[in-house]
Amino acid sequence: MKIISPIDNLAELDSLLQAGADEFYGGYVPDQWRQQFSLLTSINQRTFATAQIDGHDELLEIVSRVHAAGKKISLTLNAPFYSDAQLPVIVDFVDAMAAAGIDGIILADLALLRSLRRRHADIELHASTLAHIGNSLAAATYLEAGIDRMVFPRHIPVAEMAAVTEKFPAVAFDAFLLVGKCPNTEGLCTFHHSSPDKIWPCEIPYRIEPVDELSSQRLAGAIAKQKSWSVTNRRHGCGLCAIPHLGQAGINGLKLVGRGAPAAQKVSNIRLARDFMALAETEPDFDTYRKKAITAHRERFGSPCSPNICYFPEFYMAE
Repeated sequence: MKIISPIDNLAELDSLLQAGADEFYGGYVPDQWRQQFSLLTSINQRTFATAQIDGHDELLEIVSRVHAAGKKISLTLNAPFYSDAQLPVIVDFVDAMAAAGIDGIILADLALLRSLRRRHADIELHASTLAHIGNSLAAATYLEAGIDRMVFPRHIPVAEMAAVTEKFPAVAFDAFLLVGKCPNTEGLCTFHHSSPDKIWPCEIPYRIEPVDELSSQRLAGAIAKQKSWSVTNRRHGCGLCAIPHLGQAGINGLKLVGRGAPAAQKVSNIRLARDFMALAETEPDFDTYRKKAITAHRERFGSPCSPNICYFPEFYMAE
């Protein structure tokens, strides 16, 4: 499996490569988009500047140096959909990026996918987690439209991933592994990542009250679950325990969250993922492996595991 790391600037590239990143992804906002739609109208699900590569020349240099290291880099254009006015701007932008040598585009909008597939046979097109590939029918829809690679949403159990990868053996599938656990079903979420202090709406405390008297334990559980997110640090998201099972499920790449995060955090996440990929190859006893993963999580984040921040709660074990 590959380790797929975010990258936000040229200065952090060498440290990410040395830590063991196999592949990169990042965001960039072209000048035409800024002039017509502004940064707040997200082209790639981030509206703060630190999550964007700063300038066309820097982007070209990153692409050149990533290629010199024998690696690949993809750009995120993964809003769930774009307007009729926005699509031509994005298509022109991808044309320019193709000329610059970009390896892949991560997207969700089916109209954009179809347009790019007709224009760029050599660019690898990835279905983003925002595409909501939750089952084999969704995967088939994107495959028919021309997708090359798919990223599973962050709420899909490993067994369901395995069922999809088995049905489409020619397609590469990626799964998230570390930090940024999302409390929502991303492809259906309308919250906007626009807070300058990085506090997302899903973390703001609010109360759900049923119109009528609580009549179901399921509803009561859902209300309690929602309330718990306001006291959960979603940046401690972790899927280390699942690495052996992800490999068996046919996952191609382990994707690390962190666009806009400091380089030191990205490096720590890459090293942690690399260490446990190696351990998964040498430790045959899963209980022993899992205990080491739980210990490593506490050391990395300074807090215990919890069901909220566990990417794959089917493997969760209380400390």
